[in-house]
Amino acid sequence: MNVAELIHASLRIPSQFPAPVTVEAAEDEGHLIFLRVRNQNGSLHEVFLTREEIASALEAGRAERPAVVPGDHQFLLVEAERIRLAYAYDPHFAVSLSGVEPLPHQLEAVYERMLPQARLRYLLADDPGAGKTIMAGLLIKELKMRQAIERVLVLCPAPLTIQWQDEMRAKFDETFEIVRAENAKDQLAGNVWQRFSQVIASVDFAKRDEVSVDLLRSEWDLVIVDEAHKCAARWTGSEVKRTKRYSLIETLGELAERLVLLTATPHSGSPEQFAYFLRLLDSDQFVGPDRVDNYAELNYQALIPKDAAMHSPWFLRRVKEDLRDFEGQKLFTHRNAITVPFELSDAERQLYLAVTDYINQYLPRQMAGRKKAPIALARTVLQRRLASSVRAIRRRWSDASSVSARSCARSRHCHWPNRRPICAIRTCWSRLTTSRTRTMPTNSPARLQLPRSTPPNALASCGRKSTR
Repeated sequence: MNVAELIHASLRIPSQFPAPVTVEAAEDEGHLIFLRVRNQNGSLHEVFLTREEIASALEAGRAERPAVVPGDHQFLLVEAERIRLAYAYDPHFAVSLSGVEPLPHQLEAVYERMLPQARLRYLLADDPGAGKTIMAGLLIKELKMRQAIERVLVLCPAPLTIQWQDEMRAKFDETFEIVRAENAKDQLAGNVWQRFSQVIASVDFAKRDEVSVDLLRSEWDLVIVDEAHKCAARWTGSEVKRTKRYSLIETLGELAERLVLLTATPHSGSPEQFAYFLRLLDSDQFVGPDRVDNYAELNYQALIPKDAAMHSPWFLRRVKEDLRDFEGQKLFTHRNAITVPFELSDAERQLYLAVTDYINQYLPRQMAGRKKAPIALARTVLQRRLASSVRAIRRRWSDASSVSARSCARSRHCHWPNRRPICAIRTCWSRLTTSRTRTMPTNSPARLQLPRSTPPNALASCGRKSTR
């Protein structure tokens, strides 16, 4: 047997390899032959065989030689490999595999701003209607094609979970599982957050103590937070008050390699809250008022590059007026905000002053503590109803009167500042509706007086028994 003839031969050696191997080198060592062979996984091995064993291995290898591959099978193999590596040659490959026609600003955000970053921490703050969900879908699709991510978590308000799932499925052929309380409690199937690789959940559900424990045990390659401005923290002068939403995203940002925050209103008007909002992206790059006094200036320097030609690696915001299609045409109709002055009639002015005095008399009594926000909302609602039309404020009082009457029949007391019996509300609303429905002459200088015995926030406390 000529040893040189063994090079590149296929041998079947069942005692040492489960599949045929290829001879890379052979040397005659007397009664044994030394072989260096390569298996189907590509690894090299060294074996010693007798001439009789080599002869039987050659015979078995020829018998198991695969048949000629059909041409269509070969084409499918090459096509699969081409698709696997297509992203390296097609800069917008995810667009070709998606059911969307992206706009220029969407391609810019995904392919020029977010994809080039090795460690993605980004705040996408375009105006409403810019298509931030589409941008997030393109980013997910592109990163998956590049085998950069596998596990994706999307946190959004509860009403948007179905919308996110539907758009990911319909436009990007990506299947996401919505995790709710019913499947999160199924502990027999294991940790639900680890069971699915692509998950959508409500941020208010995920922030619960009993839920966040299992969520934070899971590893995520990409975390996307929609309506991220609702994750707030503020400085009280001595400590940082974090909401549960903020604490959850802060911890997830430390665990995940990629974090994308989506919001149309990144700045609420408070520099302190905006500083802590930026710290969700990078707690080392951005500082808050608990660190330094000139935190706003330092954050601006880190957020906006000095060179105007450079893009911010953290932040992108475009308003509707700046969005264009591929032909340079505006996507949204130009808006002209014009203030139209008008004068109230005497009757309208008297009504406005009377209702304003009525509100100011009672609402400031509870403008403190936990009821501060609801009372402020009540003030705003009443003023807006009044500014809308006389009919709107009249219907507001009529509805309030009927609700008070029903509450009066169910309860003997009402927990409101003057602690009067709730039955008195029926008479108060009756007087109010009577005065509102009375016809006023257009030339009458009399001031319209509203009853001052029932506070407008009484309905909020009706039906609750007194704590006394």
